[in-house]
Amino acid sequence: MAGKDRVTLKSVSCRARLRRSCDASLGGGGSMRDPFLKHRVKKFDLSRLDWIDEIPDCPVFSPSTQEFEDPVVYLSKIAPVAAKYGICKIISPVSASVPAGSVLMKELGGVKFTTRVQPLRLAEWSKDDKFAFFMSGRKYTFREFEKMANKEFVRRYSSAACLPSKYMEEEFWHEIACGKMESVEYACDIDGSAFSSSPNDQLGRSKWNLKRFSRLPNSMLRLLRAAVPGITDPMLYIGMLFSMFAWHVEDHYLYSINYHHCGASKTWYGIPGSAASDFEKVVREHVYDHEILSCEGENAAFDVLLGKTTIFPPNILLHHQVPVYRAVQKPGEFVVTFPRAYHSGFSHGFNCGEAVNFATGEWFPLGAVASQRYALLKRIPVLPYEELLCKETTLVANEFTMSDHEDNTLTRDTHIQSCTKAPFVQLMRFQHHVRWSLMKMGARTHYKADIDTTVLCGICKRDCYVAHIMCNCRADAICLCHGRD
Repeated sequence: MAGKDRVTLKSVSCRARLRRSCDASLGGGGSMRDPFLKHRVKKFDLSRLDWIDEIPDCPVFSPSTQEFEDPVVYLSKIAPVAAKYGICKIISPVSASVPAGSVLMKELGGVKFTTRVQPLRLAEWSKDDKFAFFMSGRKYTFREFEKMANKEFVRRYSSAACLPSKYMEEEFWHEIACGKMESVEYACDIDGSAFSSSPNDQLGRSKWNLKRFSRLPNSMLRLLRAAVPGITDPMLYIGMLFSMFAWHVEDHYLYSINYHHCGASKTWYGIPGSAASDFEKVVREHVYDHEILSCEGENAAFDVLLGKTTIFPPNILLHHQVPVYRAVQKPGEFVVTFPRAYHSGFSHGFNCGEAVNFATGEWFPLGAVASQRYALLKRIPVLPYEELLCKETTLVANEFTMSDHEDNTLTRDTHIQSCTKAPFVQLMRFQHHVRWSLMKMGARTHYKADIDTTVLCGICKRDCYVAHIMCNCRADAICLCHGRD
């Protein structure tokens, strides 16, 4: 999901006013570069674009109508192959009979949304030249944004026709390196859905309707007590020519699923989750200047990447042997990103997409890694990982105990058990060890079986569900990781 808003601007109706607003917002008496001024960035060589042909396509799956019945089961089935690429494309066997534009006009009507302004250039990623997306200050209805975006496309290409995806890819990287366009607008993180509620719409009434996706029976996010915007509830993303989404990984290393409702294609770049550490190393050593890193070691780049504003060409990854795969997403197609898979991309013109997160049982081990990294960086978690792990483990254990031990039941549960058991056992061993140590030091233990809530650690912001520490020396609770400090 997109990063938080950075700066509020007055207007984009006049480019000079936009620039003055950005300069004033960034401050520093002229120490920062003009955020829209293009200049040659030596670390990113885009003098040649033949590297585009070196990026292979991600796998494409076309499920049958029967396979399409249960999304989580189907995604678990293709995961052993698809996860090796970080992203995959799924072509739906059923289509929406009610156009997204009609749904949005009915549900959003005259409701207006604010766009972000994205500088169409590369940054040095130094203290004086970082990259940021700004709030435009302009508000659009869906139809007003569509009209503006199509007008910009025709102005550039003298045609409203769709152009070849490879040509658009070359155009994007040429434009971002040395073109004349200064900025584009992108409407992201808009609460709502373009899936139809009509009983006659096959896709809308299917389980692939993203409004209900995260709460499906086999999704771990069904265990959350409250909705989390952008995680459990889908958001809309409305783009124009060269609108982009920066390199990022999903919150808590969750899966994401994106449906392309209408408009021009999108080009995606994906990195396998197994290559995430290599990706971060390249970014740390060859993209970011050391002076902008807030910490040392493996988490240094991750901390900056969480801002979701990092744009750079994939050729630097190819040069350092980090695998990159491409997807060209068209209307009616889903793109799925797998846990810890970094991804980025851009639009070929006006379009509307919708995305939401989800998690299967296979996610828990990587979710533990993400939670640990958040705690090291003192980042507030988006969801209570420890609570989800404990609740799912309890449910699986109860189902196993109550089952009649038929072979099919055991087969179905074995894989989930293997993915939940390891992180759960590790958590319980750690908790037991620390509590035993604290009791030897004279600490008293209180058991409260009637409390079912998560508490955030006052030091590292870790989510505590099983146990936490209260001490006379602090007003807030702390996690067991700080019990012997």
